Amino acid sequence: MMPHISIIIPVYNAEATLNKCVDSILMQPFADFEVILVDDGSKDGSLQICEEYARKDNRVTVIHKENGGVSSARNRGLEIAKGNWVTFVDSDDYINDSYLVLPEDKDIIFASYRSVVDGKESEGLSSACFTGCHLSDVVAMYGSDSMLRTPWAKFYRRDLIGNIRFPEDMKVGEDTCFVWQYLSRCQTYSLLPQSTYYVRLSAMTSEQKYGMKVDYAVKSLNRLKAAFELMAAHLGVKRSLFFSFVGYFKLVSSDEWIQNRALWYGNHSIKEFYRYVWPDLSIKQKVRLTMAYLLRK
Repeated sequence: MMPHISIIIPVYNAEATLNKCVDSILMQPFADFEVILVDDGSKDGSLQICEEYARKDNRVTVIHKENGGVSSARNRGLEIAKGNWVTFVDSDDYINDSYLVLPEDKDIIFASYRSVVDGKESEGLSSACFTGCHLSDVVAMYGSDSMLRTPWAKFYRRDLIGNIRFPEDMKVGEDTCFVWQYLSRCQTYSLLPQSTYYVRLSAMTSEQKYGMKVDYAVKSLNRLKAAFELMAAHLGVKRSLFFSFVGYFKLVSSDEWIQNRALWYGNHSIKEFYRYVWPDLSIKQKVRLTMAYLLRK
């Protein structure tokens, strides 16, 4: 009998957090699921931990592969997932004991999340915030929040995922590409306010964690823009939402362009991204963008 939910967990050097992650799943009252642990070439004891869980619980499957990044690990999980529904959990995160339930017959289902910094839980975004909104309104209001940028804290219909995969040649925005492409196929959604996902946040800044060259930022933004256009055409989302993503890539590539601002503002592709979002920007955003360009900030 096929499991109702497939839970895909990419694992890389996660021996310090993996037990709490997997234990939080296996203790769920709702038991009709499979756990797919994809060890992405870990160099610590993560693989041994994964294999121990597989020996103890027949719902756990372990895949071991050469290191290829989190996207390749998630894609390997998607290749063998058997559930009607798919959800993703990162190996340093965990869920509450009401997270897994029998999903409603909708296209996408949102759970709540909370951030965990240095072991302390703080408020994140509650799925209750979406109550009464059309899916297009949800995306317009919360499109820049982690809830709609990352694959976790959601349940996806496996048949609707189809051939959508995580881009393996991106190190930033690859998860957003996946979510946006999936949303471009969605009509309906529902909420699981009692289900909470706990995401551990790093103390590293975005520049430290994701620093990149301007050319790499342009390549990534082009991939994101293609996914965004699919979603925007389907849901009627304004292009101003994409503005914040251009700004984010400006931030994470700033180590290269900060001493030579022409590298960013003089780049032809960057100019095209700004032209793309300009018609839907508010007056305040247009003024801010114009001043940033003139002052090269």
